[in-house]
Amino acid sequence: MRLRRWDRRTSAGDARPRPGDEMDRNAGTPPTQPTRLHGLVGRAGLPGLVAGTLSLLVVLAMLGYLALILQPRLADLRQGQQAARDSNVAMLDQETGVRGYLTTGEQEFLEPYEGGLATVKEVEDDLVESLRAHPDLVTAAIHSITTAHEWQTQWAVPAVGTGPGGTEADQDGDGTLDAAETAAFLQTGKDLFDAYRVEDEALREDIKAEIRDTEGNIVVTLVVGGGILLVLGVGSIAGLVRSRRRLQQLVVAPIDDLTATVDRVRRGDLTSATTPNSGVVEIAALSDGVSAMTVSLAERAEAAERRERELAHRGARLERVLELSRDLNESLSLRYTTLRLVNAVRDLAGAARAELWLQRDGGQELVLFETSEDAGLRRGPQGGDGPEVVEFGAGPIGRAARYGRALPLDEMSTSDGETSSGVAIPMVVGARVVAVVAIVGKDEEALDLSLLDGLLLQGASAIQAAQLHTEVEEMSRRDALTGLANRRQFDADLLNEVERAHRYGRPLALVMIDLDHFKRINDVYGHRRGDEVLQDVAGLMTTGLREIDHCYRYGGEELCVLMPECSVEEAREAADRIRERVATSFPWAIQSPVTLSAGVAGLQEGVDPAALVGTADQALYAAKHAGRNQVHVAGP
Repeated sequence: MRLRRWDRRTSAGDARPRPGDEMDRNAGTPPTQPTRLHGLVGRAGLPGLVAGTLSLLVVLAMLGYLALILQPRLADLRQGQQAARDSNVAMLDQETGVRGYLTTGEQEFLEPYEGGLATVKEVEDDLVESLRAHPDLVTAAIHSITTAHEWQTQWAVPAVGTGPGGTEADQDGDGTLDAAETAAFLQTGKDLFDAYRVEDEALREDIKAEIRDTEGNIVVTLVVGGGILLVLGVGSIAGLVRSRRRLQQLVVAPIDDLTATVDRVRRGDLTSATTPNSGVVEIAALSDGVSAMTVSLAERAEAAERRERELAHRGARLERVLELSRDLNESLSLRYTTLRLVNAVRDLAGAARAELWLQRDGGQELVLFETSEDAGLRRGPQGGDGPEVVEFGAGPIGRAARYGRALPLDEMSTSDGETSSGVAIPMVVGARVVAVVAIVGKDEEALDLSLLDGLLLQGASAIQAAQLHTEVEEMSRRDALTGLANRRQFDADLLNEVERAHRYGRPLALVMIDLDHFKRINDVYGHRRGDEVLQDVAGLMTTGLREIDHCYRYGGEELCVLMPECSVEEAREAADRIRERVATSFPWAIQSPVTLSAGVAGLQEGVDPAALVGTADQALYAAKHAGRNQVHVAGP
């Protein structure tokens, strides 16, 4: 599809900013002249700068007023409050001490008086000094100090100086104080102290009121300063919002349009370019550049997109082939190898279904081993239980295997009556066909076989390797002479069965068998006949056993039977049947009859595999010592 040219001068007119005709895109008002970007950005931050400077000045003024005036004043008032409190406590100590002394005459009552007198002298100067900035409070403090001095000079000092029998208290001059004289003297001291108390309480109330006023001034200062900062903040925000709106109109919105256009161009979409309208010179120049770039890219976009699609499709197919090749080389599982192969062939060829046919019976027939259909293996056309089989050379699949070349399937009849066209391709290693791949195409769609040659060659080698591995693995676990499982397989199976029996508490029996006088059979009839005897005995052993029972050649002429889910008595009966069949199956062996001895052992709790074999061996030796051709069961 040919992309249209993006021209800035469309039906909206020439969008190039010119003095007198450029329109604000959002507000719709024509600016008087083009704007430079650096000037616009510089003016955008001016409201914030002014508001920030004023806010800083307000904060500095507020902090200066608080730190230099209100806070020192409050500290002095609190110091004066503490001094007045300390003076009051000292006066109470003096008054209490003097009264106690006058009442009892004991000198120890004068200690509070003397301590209080010293404290009063210390705090009087501090009291006046801390209140020097408040004349009213200084006057009240002097009144309090004066009444305290009057109490001390007119009552406390005479009382302490003359003692309980002093002349100042002795009104009748008889040298002693009677009750009336003592009461009158104490009343005089009380009146003087009450006068001090009134002045002191007034002073402390005045100081407390002044502290409240100062604290209120601090709160007012903070509130006023905060209000000013709030007003400045709101003004700053309003200015910033206005500047931001202007930047949005003249810079951000056009830049967003250009960015969206560039992003669409980057993604290959050159059909929906817009023309940003801005009064900023730099943005107009950038818009011209984007327009020229879009025109240049549009001329090559269609061809580039087509080439990209082709390369991506081919690259994905090659990547799939490489990935499958690695998997096939790494796997020795025939089932996994064939399943991966048929699914890959179906996907790469764009087919509806792919089938893999393996040769068997020496290459005389091919069997359907794997299919890409979800249903799994296809069955024979008659609905039999075995997989579908074709003869070598019969039909397109058989002929492809015989002649070693690809042949069309034409109308290939399937098990469910479908007919589909496709191709049968042999998979060759060297000069040998190991399998045939049948590819069934989709309706009216051509098969793409361009990448299958290398894949099928690699798959043929992988299938052959997996088959050889399976054969070698099977040979490593089978005795070549008798066809029974060998000692290696016996050890593995015995370990698994013992673990299972212990885990689930199930019975397990082991029968150890040894041919009697087998060396004599070899000496009398020859080793070839001895091998035939071993083969025949192996066949007799497997006859009549259950499907879950397994026979092994343990070594030499020793054989064994592993019997899961079998009690000792049932194992003994099975062993005796084997013994009877062997004893009656070799009538030609007159000079050295063919018989066997067997030992039977059942798995006990806590017994390991080696111990079970040892117990069965002991029972076998017991049978031999008892005269051979018999079965012995190991004791509990």
